[in-house]
Amino acid sequence: MKQNIRFSTVALMSLLMAGCSNSAKEKELKLKERELLLKEKELSLKEKQADRPKITTNDAVRLAEKKFQKYLPKILASHDAVLDLQQSYTGDFTGDGIEDVAIYFSLAPSGGGNALVGQGLTLYQNSGYDVKVIAGYEPEKLFEFDKITGGRIHVQELEYTETDGRCCPSIKTPHIITISGSRAY
Repeated sequence: MKQNIRFSTVALMSLLMAGCSNSAKEKELKLKERELLLKEKELSLKEKQADRPKITTNDAVRLAEKKFQKYLPKILASHDAVLDLQQSYTGDFTGDGIEDVAIYFSLAPSGGGNALVGQGLTLYQNSGYDVKVIAGYEPEKLFEFDKITGGRIHVQELEYTETDGRCCPSIKTPHIITISGSRAY
């Protein structure tokens, strides 16, 4: 009797373990199927993009500037300002080997005068086929654009000494912009 119970227990345990093993294998197979579907979709997307003509860096700048002009009225309204200066810069700041676009802008009061009421950068990622806004940089401090190199955007933060004229802050501190999600700081 004890032997039959032991045999039954061993047989039951074996069946349970086999069932668990099959369940784990089923889950593993489902995961592999999902991975294959994702890879197929990715390949399909790449094939579709391969049919589209790639844009040049100059085309990317033109597209970014066109998108910037569409959004500019919102920027101006939020600062009660007019556009004082706009300058486009290129360089790979997303690390994908393609030249991206950064548009620097400064704003003057809409009522006139030579004060600076706002400035910033709008950052556009170039996919090689189109550009899209990925972040904006509008710090509280004054800054000037320096360069894009090594996958980073370099600026100089500006501060005034007591003897500086309004035109010419003399304290310049290097700063590398960090991009995180849709924020740049």
